[in-house]
Amino acid sequence: MQQPAGLDLIHATSRYFSGKVGDPLVAIERAHAGLHGLCDLLEQVADSIPERIDPATCAGLGDTLLPLLRDIHQFEEDVLYPLAVHRLGATQQIRSTITRLQYEHCEDLCFAEELSEALCDLGRGKAPDNPEATGYMLRGFFEALRRHIAFERDHLLCVMRETDA
Repeated sequence: MQQPAGLDLIHATSRYFSGKVGDPLVAIERAHAGLHGLCDLLEQVADSIPERIDPATCAGLGDTLLPLLRDIHQFEEDVLYPLAVHRLGATQQIRSTITRLQYEHCEDLCFAEELSEALCDLGRGKAPDNPEATGYMLRGFFEALRRHIAFERDHLLCVMRETDA
């Protein structure tokens, strides 16, 4: 497997969210693009196990995964979600949506810690003890992350954009 260009997108997204960002709705689009790129690369890694693992890609993903998620989650919780409450009101529906998304953040970070270790091991050339389990772990993470992005987009961002118009 060649070094994917998507790793550059992930690194750029990580750098972007480690500093001050501009318009929150533009920033979340950038975050979603970076997270989709992350999911695509994780899927490529899962498909490559056990015979075609690219250690450089795995090492890059293992090093970037946690900081990227932490920075984006911090942005969402400190900027985006309070903005949603301000624009949309503190209705039960909005509070429930935000609570669900915050809970998913906790789940994703816990899952990402284990996944990051597995990716770093693959990056060091260590073959997985159980290739099927490693592939399953990767798929479980990126599918949950894709669902989180879709839910956030469909249940929070689309309503915020309507109030922005």
